[in-house]
Amino acid sequence: MFPTHKDCINFRDGICMVLGVPVNPNGPACPRFTPRSPMPLVPQGSGEVSLEELKRRIDAAEAKLRVIKSMLERLR
Repeated sequence: MFPTHKDCINFRDGICMVLGVPVNPNGPACPRFTPRSPMPLVPQGSGEVSLEELKRRIDAAEAKLRVIKSMLERLR
């Protein structure tokens, strides 16, 4: 989901208040985009994660940690 001009705090009555020019409300927002309200960076889920998924994430993190530790040992 990309922000549009109408999602910007600087958009009023079809005009970009920063640049003072008319813009398409459904057009992609410019680099000066400022959201009207905080927008989540990722879609919000139920917030619940299964125990199996948590174990899988821990195992993956521990595997990465072992790799990093071995790389650090080689640097010594």
